[in-house]
Amino acid sequence: MNEVKIDKIIRSKRKTIALIVSADAMVVVRAPFRTPLRYIEKLVFQKRFWVAKKKKQALRNGVPVNAKKFVDGEEFLYLGEKYKLKIENCEDVKLADYLYFPETYLSNGQTKMIEWYRQKALEKITERVNLYNQISGWKFKSISITCANKRWGSCSPNGMLNFSWRLIMAPIAAIDYVAVHELAHIPEKNHSSRFWNKVRAIFPDYKNQRKWLRENGSSLSI
Repeated sequence: MNEVKIDKIIRSKRKTIALIVSADAMVVVRAPFRTPLRYIEKLVFQKRFWVAKKKKQALRNGVPVNAKKFVDGEEFLYLGEKYKLKIENCEDVKLADYLYFPETYLSNGQTKMIEWYRQKALEKITERVNLYNQISGWKFKSISITCANKRWGSCSPNGMLNFSWRLIMAPIAAIDYVAVHELAHIPEKNHSSRFWNKVRAIFPDYKNQRKWLRENGSSLSI
């Protein structure tokens, strides 16, 4: 009999059993406290072909060496603060004292987390851009959230602002710097002294925040 290795069994007050193959190809079972191990093993064996298929997909997709693991206690950044992940039987990602993550998302954890980060980034960055837009008077056309890894933001010739979703993991001051930086490209298209003077006039602390992003930007990833 071809047994399936169970990497982790998580017991809780839940009433049903959930079988998950995580993005890093781990077989995880979530079960009620009193569920016999033999019953769990039997269920996993019955699902062995499904498990094999999911593990093959996960291994084919690959996971970066430093990628976050979607397990209880893993830490994720949000606005510069660390939150511990807590896997729950919930419908969507929720932020409170913990970062609650639906167990049904575990097979596609990174994608689901990025979707949540992108939505939060759109909300928060739009709020900050609007604030500095009112202060500066520099009119922009639209705001988009991108998956850019090598730049925090950009401004098109017609005033369309783009920001990396990864910014939502940074402290609010760093987000503000990038927001002002891109807004300042509306009147000044290059990085001339006039451009930096405009940035300084609206956001005097820009040098410290630019330095922070250079030194810590690599940590803003999952």
